[in-house]
Amino acid sequence: MQRCDFSSVIGIIREYISEGNRVSQPELIYDLFYSFAEKNEDFEFDNGQINRWLKGIAPVSPKISEFYQHKSAPQNLASDIGTSMFSIMYDTAMAAENIYTLVMNDISISEQKRNKLTAGYPEDIAAFIATVIIFAINRKFQKSDVKSLTMGTLSPVTDDMIFDGEVPKPCKHFCGRDTELENLHELLDKNNKVFVHGIAGIGKSEFAKAYASTYQKEYTNILYFNYNNSLQKMISDIDFADDKPSDDETMRFRKHNRFLRSLKDDTLIIVDNFNTTASKETKLDILMKYHCRVIFTTRSYFEIGTAFELAEISDIHTLVSLARKFYSKTENNRDIVVKIIEAVHSHTLAVEMSARLLQKGMLEADELLTALENSSVNPDIADKVGINKDGINIKATYYNHIRTLFSLYLLDEGRQSIMGCMAFVPQTGIRGRMFAKWLELDTMDEINDLVELGFIANPEMDKISLLPMVRDIAIEDLCPSVTGCAILLNSIHQICLRHGEDILYYETLFSVIENIIEIIENDSTAEYLLFLEDTFSYMEKYRYESGMRKAVKAMKVLLSDEAVSTINDRALLLNNQASCEGLLDKNYPKAIVLERKAISLCNANDNLVLAANLNMNLGYLYHYSGDFDNAKIFMEKAMRLLSLSNVITNDIVIMVRNYARLIAGMGEPHNAVEAMKKCAILVKSENTDKCTDYADLIFDIAAISLQVGNTDAAKLYFIKAFDIYREILPQADLTEKAELAAEYLKRVGITNYNFLMLSQNTELPV
Repeated sequence: MQRCDFSSVIGIIREYISEGNRVSQPELIYDLFYSFAEKNEDFEFDNGQINRWLKGIAPVSPKISEFYQHKSAPQNLASDIGTSMFSIMYDTAMAAENIYTLVMNDISISEQKRNKLTAGYPEDIAAFIATVIIFAINRKFQKSDVKSLTMGTLSPVTDDMIFDGEVPKPCKHFCGRDTELENLHELLDKNNKVFVHGIAGIGKSEFAKAYASTYQKEYTNILYFNYNNSLQKMISDIDFADDKPSDDETMRFRKHNRFLRSLKDDTLIIVDNFNTTASKETKLDILMKYHCRVIFTTRSYFEIGTAFELAEISDIHTLVSLARKFYSKTENNRDIVVKIIEAVHSHTLAVEMSARLLQKGMLEADELLTALENSSVNPDIADKVGINKDGINIKATYYNHIRTLFSLYLLDEGRQSIMGCMAFVPQTGIRGRMFAKWLELDTMDEINDLVELGFIANPEMDKISLLPMVRDIAIEDLCPSVTGCAILLNSIHQICLRHGEDILYYETLFSVIENIIEIIENDSTAEYLLFLEDTFSYMEKYRYESGMRKAVKAMKVLLSDEAVSTINDRALLLNNQASCEGLLDKNYPKAIVLERKAISLCNANDNLVLAANLNMNLGYLYHYSGDFDNAKIFMEKAMRLLSLSNVITNDIVIMVRNYARLIAGMGEPHNAVEAMKKCAILVKSENTDKCTDYADLIFDIAAISLQVGNTDAAKLYFIKAFDIYREILPQADLTEKAELAAEYLKRVGITNYNFLMLSQNTELPV
């Protein structure tokens, strides 16, 4: 019997989507839950998580299911289905009939409930499907069986192992590359590693996407990844089914690489925007040894592998056709349009931007031609956009054309500010509404204008990013700075200060922070230093290694000038260095030396919480190095300092938990429980009992209660913790917590206890 759950219902809908209307998984879910997305700008429609929903191995987010319990929600969902789903389906009536059959054949649904679910069928099939979906996402979740991967002469199907890597569709204006696509396919048959190189803006990314779309039936798997300065990070960040939140970057890389290495030549991997050199990328040799086929798109020329140059489109008629898609008067001004195309040397992006500019009516065609012919090259920034070999640029002219076009748009101050801030957005994109919220924009109008002008790309769903070439220009010409981007930095800063809150979009947030560190002009050291200190702490919570190391490096540069920093700033830098050495590198002796130096610098009278934090961190380092006596000395000192403070923060909660775990392990479980109960009371009164901090304390109380034989109390505390976790944790974290709780119970002889399926609303004695 097939169960009527979200996976089975959405599976029927996807079955009836026309081949030509296929959309990505995030786009599908975003369109389906459009009303929810409109009211929840900060919610990240993560591809990996969505993949789990579609496969039935994780429940739909509680935020979504709760939203559709409201009175008006069914009507909104029906409207979204009618507008977005039905428009891309080729037989809505048959899809509805199959969903009806699914409901009727599910014996786990009572007759009474079945009648309610089907009451609107077949008169209003949109309302009927909406009702079934709301029922499906709110009923008790049961995990579907995932088909096992089989190894043989072909690669295993990766759908159930890798939950991201879906290839975006090429843009709808892609054209003129049929011969090149055939040539690339022939090359891949002979040489399974091909570097598609060409100047910025020539269309390499779209070309690779078009290849994947054209030849998708010839591969078992096609995986697409955006390069972001490190192959190790790219591979470690892939969302695998068996990843655990506790896995660090090195462990994830090792596991993921082992699997990718097993794939055969019926699998294609696309590494987009591989704009580096062989000498800089230390892991390139590892990818070159993969058995599968790999396409790299790059601005650089590589001696290894097989080079495939993507040159300008030679057919003038194709380029005129491209211009026509953006400029309605192309045919009326064909001769001048041809001259404009020749003036920009048939550069694809320049042709598109020229056409968009003309359509806006900002210049007449002859005026634009004159401006392009009179433009001059800026040699200082030429090497950022051309094909590079040993740092030598050979196509600077193209950059200048785009730069000229950029200046001709005469963007106002507000739109220039948005463009400057957009330079920090990773190539993978960010939700437009979330970014608008970070910039404190009342509407999406200005961002949408920039999308319309072609500066901001909108490749999927509502995600936005800058085209790489436009990003280079924005950085160079707009010089985004700490004061100029103050609103954005403050929004990010405030998110990171809410340390006890968990966010699903933390990888996007941290990628933006990394780009800020790499790009931003520092014109206010005090503000920038505080930003780095607090964002480091938040990245530390998620063990975000690359961001932590970049933040420490930036802080060292700032604090090299003692005139702009305090003693406590320098103490905090040493603490952060110690965190990298201990938490990331497991070099506890070096970390302890750094932490002790930080304590010697810190002025406790100025900041009790900081002093307590440093002492607790030192105790933590001693604990993990096996020196429990020193661990207790410094943790108790931290607790004494905390008793003098009247504040409650996430840092304090972490300190109390670390201290409680230590003394519980040293034979003082009752004292440990009491310390955590006191802290839980403070968290509840100062914050809420529906946050991670409170749930973590309750979870630890449950675990230590088992140590003293109080199994009934332990069960109660575990159940209460999971009531909270289910509302706020992503599925992977939730599953790991459940497995840990089950392991604790197993140690005292209690088995087959699944906290994911239990609920308890009893008030706790905390």
